[in-house]
Amino acid sequence: MGRGSTSLDNYEYDHWLANNKKEKELAQRKTERKNANKGYEGFHFGIDTKPIYTKDKDEFKRELDKRGLMMKDEVKKPLR
Repeated sequence: MGRGSTSLDNYEYDHWLANNKKEKELAQRKTERKNANKGYEGFHFGIDTKPIYTKDKDEFKRELDKRGLMMKDEVKKPLR
């Protein structure tokens, strides 16, 4: 039987790691997922139910527009 996907967007692999007591790798994946949101290229977590992958700023903005979201830089009023 082949090994499944171990990419950051595969939450089933996270569940497998948790069930098999692989805390170090699970913590490393959580850190990588948190750092993945830096910049425009790569996976973006927390925007939708599934992570989205974008290649550049234009594609990132399109994905935000689909979900009715906007970038912090586009907001004119001071945020609280």
